[in-house]
Amino acid sequence: MKVGVHVDGLIAEIGNCCLSDLCSECKQEQCLIGYCKKSLTATLKQNSEFIDGGMTCIPLNDTKIYENDAVVGAIGFLLNQCRNCNVYHDDECIINIVRSSLEVILFGEFYEYKGSTLMYLNDIKSRNSELAGSIFASFSAKKN
Repeated sequence: MKVGVHVDGLIAEIGNCCLSDLCSECKQEQCLIGYCKKSLTATLKQNSEFIDGGMTCIPLNDTKIYENDAVVGAIGFLLNQCRNCNVYHDDECIINIVRSSLEVILFGEFYEYKGSTLMYLNDIKSRNSELAGSIFASFSAKKN
């Protein structure tokens, strides 16, 4: 399957969140941003938008402090890559894996995605209206 996601753009957005200045080396399996980069690179190499087991490997124990504005910006860009698959949504989609990893940074956990950007924005609004507003603003600003 050909990758239709703007992976290069996502790698650049994720790069804005990276704390490489503070880390001596990238430990991708232990770092949420490193894991996103590794997953995105894997989709390019495999020429697939899905990673089997990608959700179960998200490093939930990463406690580094990231810049929220950069993470919000990455989610805004990423939501524009979502195809809004609705009932055909697959948790192992690279968009879902990266979004879930970024949610762990912002919210401390990831949330169920129902295959629709608008439903997602509405769902997170009920959890944190301030962050939801920031993500919506980023999503709107980065609209294709």
